[in-house]
Amino acid sequence: MTKPETFRISSHLKDIIGRDLVTNEFVAIFELVKNSIDAGATTVDIEFDPDEDSIALIDNGRGMSADDIRDKWLFVAYSEKALASPDNYRDKIKPAGQFAGSKGIGRFACDTLGEKLELYSRATKSGDISKLDVDWTKFEKDSTDEFQRIRVSLGVVDEFPETFVDDPITGRGTMLVIKKTRQTWDQDAIVRLRRDLAKLIDPFGTSKDVTVSTWLLDGSNDLIDGVDGPVGNEIADLLRDKTSRVEVAIANEVIHTTLFDRGRKIYEIQEPSSYPELADCEVTGQIFFLNRSAKHTFTSRMGVRPVEFGSVFLFLNGFRISPIGDETDDTLGLSRRKQQGQSRYLGTRDVIGRVDVAAAPKMFREVSSRDAGLVEDARSRALFEAIRKHMIFRLERYVVGVNWQDKPDQDRDTPEGLETDRARERVLGIVGALAKSKKIDILYYDQELVRVSDDPDQITDNALQAMSAVAESRGDNSLLGQIEDARKRIEELKAARDEARETARHEIEKRAQSDARIAALEKQAAFLGSSKDVDVERVQLLMHQAAIHLGHIRSAIANAAHEARGVISSATLPEGIDELDDVEDLLATIRQSARRISASIAGASLSGDRLRTVLSFAPNIRVDLETDKVTGDLVRFLTEYFDVRLDGIPDMPIATFEASDAELEREFSPVDMAVLIDNLLDNARKAKASKIDFSASMKGKNSLGIKVTDDGLGINGRKVDPSMLFERGYSGSPNGTGLGLYSVRQILEGMGGSIEMIGDGSRADFEIVIPGGQ
Repeated sequence: MTKPETFRISSHLKDIIGRDLVTNEFVAIFELVKNSIDAGATTVDIEFDPDEDSIALIDNGRGMSADDIRDKWLFVAYSEKALASPDNYRDKIKPAGQFAGSKGIGRFACDTLGEKLELYSRATKSGDISKLDVDWTKFEKDSTDEFQRIRVSLGVVDEFPETFVDDPITGRGTMLVIKKTRQTWDQDAIVRLRRDLAKLIDPFGTSKDVTVSTWLLDGSNDLIDGVDGPVGNEIADLLRDKTSRVEVAIANEVIHTTLFDRGRKIYEIQEPSSYPELADCEVTGQIFFLNRSAKHTFTSRMGVRPVEFGSVFLFLNGFRISPIGDETDDTLGLSRRKQQGQSRYLGTRDVIGRVDVAAAPKMFREVSSRDAGLVEDARSRALFEAIRKHMIFRLERYVVGVNWQDKPDQDRDTPEGLETDRARERVLGIVGALAKSKKIDILYYDQELVRVSDDPDQITDNALQAMSAVAESRGDNSLLGQIEDARKRIEELKAARDEARETARHEIEKRAQSDARIAALEKQAAFLGSSKDVDVERVQLLMHQAAIHLGHIRSAIANAAHEARGVISSATLPEGIDELDDVEDLLATIRQSARRISASIAGASLSGDRLRTVLSFAPNIRVDLETDKVTGDLVRFLTEYFDVRLDGIPDMPIATFEASDAELEREFSPVDMAVLIDNLLDNARKAKASKIDFSASMKGKNSLGIKVTDDGLGINGRKVDPSMLFERGYSGSPNGTGLGLYSVRQILEGMGGSIEMIGDGSRADFEIVIPGGQ
């Protein structure tokens, strides 16, 4: 015959679920704050009195009656949160009503903080104030004593104890007074506590539902900056407007993703969720990449570097799961991954953010020690994989593919760098890759960035393929039309170039007999010489070259006029338009036509410059114009050009060319080189320069470097972005066309060379590099 028995519980249980479990005093206070918020509190005040070795935590939550204290608070491991129905958990996780914990042992954090506890609580405005006295040291005397036999005192008092905060509890609420504190609470400790509370409750200052305040009682009524007052962050605007960020929501078996770059919405997509383990919960995340400019602003505003603040924090039903997101934590494996490919991956030092999980009780389990993250199981593994793949890696592809490709972008806090042709093509590559996936639906993309370039030379086959994928996935007929027009422009450009090459070939054959005599003249003056002995054939060649450039100008102007007529026609508001979307479509059409007009005008301008230069050679021509190219010493040509063509031109700065011992044999266009020099000279004139100096020297064995400096007004850094000076249509002068330096760059890139601004950016000084052997 057996006799029923029961477990006996040692008084040592108090230490196991108290000080042994919650070993960190900051986590202990956070446990008590969570209990206050679970009780529906909208204000929580924590007062530290070092002279009395006490801590008072006061909230305006629902409070407890004597029966509540007896039947719930004194019932070890009892938790209302754990009893919540899975059907109504979403209602329980709303702000100021969520269940933060579910183990029923957070109350024992009081033991971690001090030896004695006085609990005061009132459940109704006119009800009694219950008082509970607990002496934790009684549980420590003899471990053979049974836990439930050690007495605590429960009674009624007339009023709440006096506090520094005036009338903190006017109706219902709870006050915990912890005495004989086990730690020293000075200003430094409270500053650290506030920093941790800010991260534990609301790391990015986006919540206004609960106000948690700390107060240090030092005998003075003066508030201590950074110690007294509400806990919180003020970085929401910084993160929203000055970073690249991704926002992701996983719910109802769908993943919804939106990517922003410094306040500009780039794309929005939707795809089916491949995580059945997350089907019964909701996951939302915001992950931010801070460039150098944003990191500097963050540090100055927060008083701590982003890496020290933390990385990606995880919140379960509104409260942070520690230590995920701490500086030394790598739960997501980002730091380990970055070590394998530093230039291609984002690590914990590169991103900050928060991920919120709304789930039924016990769906995700927190490790009992409160500072070791989530218990590893299929759901937590699926959650971390979703965070990595759809939040971190998706942001990474954009940052590495777009932001990191433009070094000056690291110092910008606005998105204007995305407007260049190169940046737009990089963005297009990202969006195009998404469009090629059959599982991804593109809900939105920035049409100002994902569009066809106005310059046919800037359109690549990869760009057209990416745009076609985007247009087909969205059914965007306007973009499909742009792509078709671009293909036609490219074919027309190829045909024109083939025709020009064929014409040049015929002219070469006709000129074969006269080349020997021309070569003899060129020995006397390699490129430029006197006006004597200019024969009829040479004049005919000159006029032929002028006619070619004039034809280019006529074609460009015709295209511009055609587009202008389209703009005028589109600008007339058709009848029947009364929807904003229709007006926006009309404006988009006008903007696209205006861009094509700009491209045509730019082409006409460059051809005009070439025509002017060809005609200027007429009095003293000694160059072979039949193909617009010669092979010879480029430095010698420039020397003669400055001596003959630029000597004493009125209303222009004095131009000098210092050749030193440089020489560079290669093929080049005298007309293009003259256009290049003239445009730089004209820019110096506009800057009111009196002189401009060109200094040539060899860079390595087979490259020519030319430094260009003048004594003009320089660049106003407040009005002009130096990184944009070579973009078409961008001018550093109020009266400029934005075509001069653009033409200079086009010519040099056609020669395999480059031009860049040098110095501190306040002067319009440039360095030109031209390789040889071409």
